[in-house]
Formats: sequence, structure tokens, C-alpha cells
Amino acid sequence: MDAAQIQAIVEAAVAAALQNQNVLNAIRPQQANPTAVAFAVTPAGTGDDAWDFTSPTGLRIFMASITPFTIKYDGKEQYLRDFLRQIWQRAESFGWVSILLVADANGTVRNITNQHGCLTKSNVRNHAVTYLRQQGRKHQASVCLRKLIMGSITSRMADRLITRRIDYTVNAAPAAAQPDAAPPAPIMKEDGTCMLFQLIRMVSVETMTTIAIITKKLNNLEHIMETAKSNVVLFNTMVEDLITQLQARSAQVPPMIANLFDGYANCTDSAFVKYMETKRDSYEDGTLLLDNHDSIMIIALEKYKIMVDRKIWLRKSEEQMEIMTLKAEVTKLRGKPNSKPTSSTKPPSEGKKGKDDDKFAWKLVSPKEGDPQQKTVNGKKYIYCPYHQTTKWVLEVNNKGVVHRTGCEKMKEALTSNKATEGTDDKTSEAAALTNAIEDAGTNTLLPIIEDEEL
Repeated sequence: MDAAQIQAIVEAAVAAALQNQNVLNAIRPQQANPTAVAFAVTPAGTGDDAWDFTSPTGLRIFMASITPFTIKYDGKEQYLRDFLRQIWQRAESFGWVSILLVADANGTVRNITNQHGCLTKSNVRNHAVTYLRQQGRKHQASVCLRKLIMGSITSRMADRLITRRIDYTVNAAPAAAQPDAAPPAPIMKEDGTCMLFQLIRMVSVETMTTIAIITKKLNNLEHIMETAKSNVVLFNTMVEDLITQLQARSAQVPPMIANLFDGYANCTDSAFVKYMETKRDSYEDGTLLLDNHDSIMIIALEKYKIMVDRKIWLRKSEEQMEIMTLKAEVTKLRGKPNSKPTSSTKPPSEGKKGKDDDKFAWKLVSPKEGDPQQKTVNGKKYIYCPYHQTTKWVLEVNNKGVVHRTGCEKMKEALTSNKATEGTDDKTSEAAALTNAIEDAGTNTLLPIIEDEEL
């Protein structure tokens, strides 16, 4: 087959293909150019056009938007920020963030989920009236938000909120057409945005006292560290929560870098404290630049994670271990039953020395055998009495006029004790004879010397 024949076959095939294409075009229905699809960032679409909740698509949008959160909110203030964050995310996903953007008294638009402290109840109610009088998407979004809130809070919180129903019920009746016309009958409707604002007010009372308390906590981060039990992650979270609470109220946040250094210095891990002190020194001498408090919190968090991963967090130093051991020993000794102080051979009065101890030391010394048993010191007459265990020399006549020879209570106690003992030995007889002799008022005989061990 030569070149001419091949060329003829190719041209015939092309002609047949063109004819088949023309046939297909003839039998196909003519279609208009497809309409450009509107751009949307959420499945619910954009704009303020009302959803058709009677359609399958509209029904799916409605059911998905009011699906309760997994964890129900119980009304505790520390979890309010997370609850409001979920509300905002749900609004973004279904295209009704506009009902959460409320103008304050100055006309500045505020996000109710994180700037609620800048708004009043009147601001929120006036905002709700603008869309509740219309049959549009915002009106539908208000219903979705209300159902989402009631499904995502605990029964106890729902009961509390229902008692405040009047605070989130709005008159949605349109204004009178003419200024002098009678106002239309009220149309009362519960609004989701007003309900959310009332829930926030119930949880966090908007007063200057609240701001003062939060500011005081931020200025005392040492206590926050104690509360967090030296957990740096928990400490940082608690500090961020307090800062967010101030920002939500448009209150000024105090300088935080110095406060944070003080808080980290109160951690119980000595190695971490030493590390943060070096950072503080670098910051104060200008070698470490920190843009804001977030920078130092990141530094502390990274160091904490490294120490935890290396399993050296809260490891006691040798000095700390020694102190703990000594404390344990002291506690053990203090807790021993019937513990007695260390014995001493010194007389009890010698344990503590007063200014007159040396002056009257002679009273403690017994006379030697054959020495006189009475003496005069500083014009006062003293006699020796062996019945006294400490002061051996006593006044012959005390300040009350009692003669010691006949009125010694120590002697009487000793003799009474001897009489109570069964049997009478020579020592007891001797003591009894001595008593009889002392009872003779006319005697001038001195008390005999009786050694202590014989009593």
C-alpha cells in the first residue's frame, strides 16, 4: 500500500468521526450554561436568606446546629470560657455569628462570647429586636442558639435559667406604622442571644468587685503557684483564665512579667526556680528580650516539660533530703511516749541561773559533821533542816511567824509516811521519839542531823 492509499484511509476515518459527533450533538438536549455556585465557607451557606427547614437539607442544618455539646455545662465560672468558645465555633460552622455581635452604648460591635463585660442587658435586647421582627436567618439562628443552650447545660443550671425567663423574653411586635397610632399587641419571644447573656451574668457577676478580685489574684501569683501545687501547666492555665476574664470586661491587665517571675520563684522544684532566676537576671539586665507575658510562660512551660520527660521534676537535693531526715528524727523523738529529759547530777535549781543564784548557793550545802547547825546571814537566823531536799538552810522563824522547829511541813510529811508503813523499825522509832521531843514547846534543842538516805 502506497502513501496515497494510506492518506485516503485516514481522511475517510476523520470524516466518519466528524459525522458521528454531529449526530451526538443533534440528539443531546441543549443545556444552558451552568450557573456559578455561590462561594460559602460553611455548609449552611452565606447571607441572611432564611433556611428552608422543611426541606431535607434545611432539616439537617437545623438538627446539626442544635446538637448538644458532649459535656454539659454546670455553671461553674472556671468552665465558662470553654462553653462560650464552643458556642462561637458552632455559630461559625452554621453561619449565625451575626447574632452574637452586639453593639455597645457607643456603637462599638462586641463579641458577646468574649467581650460580654462591655455590654448591658439593654444593648443585647435592642440587638435582638432587630432580627426577631424579621422572618430571616437571624431569627432562625436565635431559635437554634436557644435550643443549643438548653440542651448543653445541666438540669440544675437549666432550672436556674428558666427562673430568669423574663430577662431573655423580648417583645418582637413591629413598631407602630404612624407615630400617633396605638402600639400593636405585644409578641413575646424568647431570644437565644439574650438567654446566653443572662446565663453569663448568672455565672459571672459584672461588678467592680469582680475586677478588683481578679486583679488582686494576678498580683499574687505566688498563691496561684501554691494552689497549682507547682504544676506549671496548671499554673499557666489559671493565669491565662484570669487574664481572659479581665479582658472580657475591658479591664486593664496589670504588668505580668514581673508577677510571673514571682510566681515561678514559689515553685517547690529548686532546679526549676534556679533556672527561672537566671532568666529573670537576663531580662533585668537587658540580655533577654520578652515581648509580653506569653513569652516567659512559654519558656517556663518548655523547661517544665523537659524536666518531667527526664523524670527529674521535684527531685530533692542532697541538702533537702538531709533536712527532711533531721525533721523526721525530731518528730520521732517528740512523739515518743513517756520521754524524759536527760538526767543531770546538778540540783534542779541549777538548770537555770538567775541573778541571785550565786548569792544564795550556800543554802544548798549541808553542814559537815560537827559544824554548827544554825547561822546568821545578813541579820537573819537560819537553821539546818535535813527534810528539805533542795534548800538545806531555812529561816528559823519565817515571815509568817512560824517556828521551823515545830512547823516544818516536810518533816511532818516524812513522819506520816513512816507511820503508814507496816512494822516499826529502829529508824521509825527514832523519828517518833524526835517528834515527841519537838512537840515539847519549852525545848531549845536543835534538830538532830539526819542524813537524807536514812529517811
